[in-house]
Amino acid sequence: MKSTYSLALVAAVSFAFSASVLAGPGKEVLIEDPKTFCDHYYDVLDLATLYEGEGGFFQEIALIGRYQGQYHDTESDLGDDSDWENRRFRFGVAAEFLNNFEFEGQFNLKRDFDESGRLFEDVDTLFITWEPNDAFSLTVGKQKPGITREYSTSSKRIKTIERSQLVNQTTPDKAGGVVLTLNDLAGFTIDIGGFAGATTDDWALPDFDAGGAVYARIGRDITEATEVRFDYLYNDGEAGNNAFANYENLFSLNTKSDWDRFHLVTDLIYGDALPSEDGDVWGLVLMPYYDLSDRLEAVFRYTFSSADDADGLNVQSRYERAAAGSLEGDEYHALYLGLNYYICGDKLKLMNGIEWSSLEGQDDNDYWSYMTGIRMYF
Repeated sequence: MKSTYSLALVAAVSFAFSASVLAGPGKEVLIEDPKTFCDHYYDVLDLATLYEGEGGFFQEIALIGRYQGQYHDTESDLGDDSDWENRRFRFGVAAEFLNNFEFEGQFNLKRDFDESGRLFEDVDTLFITWEPNDAFSLTVGKQKPGITREYSTSSKRIKTIERSQLVNQTTPDKAGGVVLTLNDLAGFTIDIGGFAGATTDDWALPDFDAGGAVYARIGRDITEATEVRFDYLYNDGEAGNNAFANYENLFSLNTKSDWDRFHLVTDLIYGDALPSEDGDVWGLVLMPYYDLSDRLEAVFRYTFSSADDADGLNVQSRYERAAAGSLEGDEYHALYLGLNYYICGDKLKLMNGIEWSSLEGQDDNDYWSYMTGIRMYF
């Protein structure tokens, strides 16, 4: 019943706001002046800023958090599933201090209040960044190794409700590490980092008893509209490296282009399996999206994944696995079509998407998934 009420609420709000965008002259809309609504909304979010001032030790202290809730309805040849999910629920604090230092600490909160357990489940991020100037920064602590274009994009700003299959299969969790960033070095932006290979079972804090990983990426604007970036991650393959997937080398050659209202993201991904594992994988992500208006955005994504072994690919852990079980194959295709409505930019938006996907190899199955959700952060 809770899922039905949540879906009804999101669907009603989504329909109403979409209608307000598409309504012609003289037709009634939900909000006559969305900017006025957002001004009030931002005023509420500003209450999360606890302190702001110049001089002294602290320049700003603020509460931070995000909520992302979504409903899915997945049908396949072998089974179906539908449910509402509190996808992400986070809360923490951020601070600016000593003029060029920033701190962020954020918890993952309990997402299902029908289950027992503590409210603060584990630590999502915990790091300090030193940025003495625009050309240099150093970040130390639990953070995301930003490999592949989709994974390096925050969930606050991704264009699809879920990231693509191969990105989800190959990319690591957040881990403890040190990342050096150099901006505009002879036209290049460079990240170099090293990470502990594991996190603790209880609070998901960095665990230095296992192995490690190194990470690098280099990007450059090749035109006024297009950035090209190469990402690389090496995992030493220690058995305790629970923060990293089973790939020794992970490569990503990706681009992002912006031409007025039209945008394009591409990513060519290759994963070299650990010696103890079988099955190298590679794939392609093509994602064009178009600004239909200042608030409405259409998104298309094509995903192709391939593996050396007949069981080298896993279906998406969300929705597909829930509908038909943990199927495996050697070829995967997916087509996604979405419509996003930005009520107050990325700080409050509605997302809708429908995706067809197909798995071939050891197991064969086709899926249709409809997804709708709401996302906000402060």
